[in-house]
Amino acid sequence: ELPVRENLRLAAQFVENGRGLFRGIAASRVALARVDELIERFALQTRADELAGFLSHGEQRRLEIAVALAARPRLLLLDEPTQGMSHADTQDTEALIRSLAAEGLSLLLVEHDVELVMNLSDHVVVMHQGAKLAEGPPLQVRADPAVQAAYFGDVREASHA
Repeated sequence: ELPVRENLRLAAQFVENGRGLFRGIAASRVALARVDELIERFALQTRADELAGFLSHGEQRRLEIAVALAARPRLLLLDEPTQGMSHADTQDTEALIRSLAAEGLSLLLVEHDVELVMNLSDHVVVMHQGAKLAEGPPLQVRADPAVQAAYFGDVREASHA
């Protein structure tokens, strides 16, 4: 129920070295600069003064990531960041995640979109029914017979069909 800019400003107050929560809006120059940076980075310039609830699903997900980044974390945890997104929004989010990793941010991604995970990850842990099924580089994990059977159907069955 707040505008995009206000969502980001509240999250960015943390960058004021712990004093931002008690400062007036005008005095939070570091936080306001961070908000402007995030609005541009996440292509939200035309929506900055709109209520977050009126954004498209993809824009809301981008805003959520921007809010998480407002305090300049070293680790970003993303749980199903592309859930319910269109193919185009998923591609945009993949590019965004890739750019964040390229800047040195560590990311932990929980995602059911196998292709997205394999495209983005340096290291993959596959969970199945609450237990670790496989772990390692994406190509190695994708080739694992247990992963093949659990997530792609039994490869032997598919080759005989």
